[in-house]
Amino acid sequence: MARRHTPDQVIAKVRQGQKMLNDGRPMIQVIKELQITEATWYRWLQHYGEEKNATRTKAVKDLEKENARLKKLVAEKELAIDILNEVAPGKILSPEPRRRAVRMAQEKFGASERFACKVLGQNRSALRKGQPEVSHEETQLRNDLRAIAGKHPAWGWRKARWHLLEQPAWEALALNTKRVRRLWRAEGLTCKPTVRKKRRAGPGAGEAKRLRAQYPMHVVSFDFQSDVTSCGRHVRFFNVIDEYTRTALAIIPRRSFTAVDVVAVLENIIAETGVLPTYVRSDNGPEFTADALINWCATAGVDTAFIDPGSPWQNGFAESLNAQFRREQLSGEMMDTMAEAKYLAEEWREIYNHERPHGSLGGMTPSRYWEHWTAANQLAIA
Repeated sequence: MARRHTPDQVIAKVRQGQKMLNDGRPMIQVIKELQITEATWYRWLQHYGEEKNATRTKAVKDLEKENARLKKLVAEKELAIDILNEVAPGKILSPEPRRRAVRMAQEKFGASERFACKVLGQNRSALRKGQPEVSHEETQLRNDLRAIAGKHPAWGWRKARWHLLEQPAWEALALNTKRVRRLWRAEGLTCKPTVRKKRRAGPGAGEAKRLRAQYPMHVVSFDFQSDVTSCGRHVRFFNVIDEYTRTALAIIPRRSFTAVDVVAVLENIIAETGVLPTYVRSDNGPEFTADALINWCATAGVDTAFIDPGSPWQNGFAESLNAQFRREQLSGEMMDTMAEAKYLAEEWREIYNHERPHGSLGGMTPSRYWEHWTAANQLAIA
């Protein structure tokens, strides 16, 4: 019975025979060693020798193709990491910054539009979408918002909107909160929001025990605030506020204060407003508990409402005025002399009373709120 060889056996014998021929052995010895005829050898060589070479060539080509694919994947991954680190280190939310990031990736890294959009998460159709035509009204609104931000760097978009609503040019136009906030952020004017502290409850801070102002000059609060000039010398600001209208009645800087100086400031406020306060609220500092101030209150008929020791939250209106004055003026200005300190304090007081919208007053300024209250209560005042 004739012996049949499997394809693997044939390939093995062909390789063995080719090796023997390369070593210089004669054909008669090779076919004798392989136990086949010469015709069978040439038939195997014709069918399996070239097929084996072709198979090996195809395997090499497939391996090269796989290596090229893997190298491409690694290169694209490294390029994507470089683009994300350089062009978009943070999360991009709005469409226009995404478009700028894609263009930057194309220009700086030579990435294709498809690849850059894939890495940055940008839709290609949105990338090609043109910008809508900007109206004259929106251009003017953007300019006004930039002007407000330049004049009042500590203001946010809410105060800017309230300030624009006070102007006749914008009073009748659509200035809703979403529109102003969108344009404010589009112009890059977003400022860091203030951290809202948790309200603390202490002795005498409850709503039932707290004395609340019912009309202008009903409760007048005051407190001291400290700072230094450029030479390092100490400056004390005496800040006085009307709790009902949030009006800054006085911001007086001096090197030092006594109880007599406090009385003099209060008398100047009464002379300017023409109204005697019903209560004065303060902490238990030595200038506020001295006999000079206590005797003056008893003589003028003004009651005192001292807060509990170590409870500054009970004098929240004065503390709020101090914080706003610090954030919007003192933190951004350097004072060289006392004359400059007086000028900066009075400048900010005018802005606070007549230009700066107040959230608790419905967006009105303290002076306008006082005027509205006076106009609405003319009969009661008379």
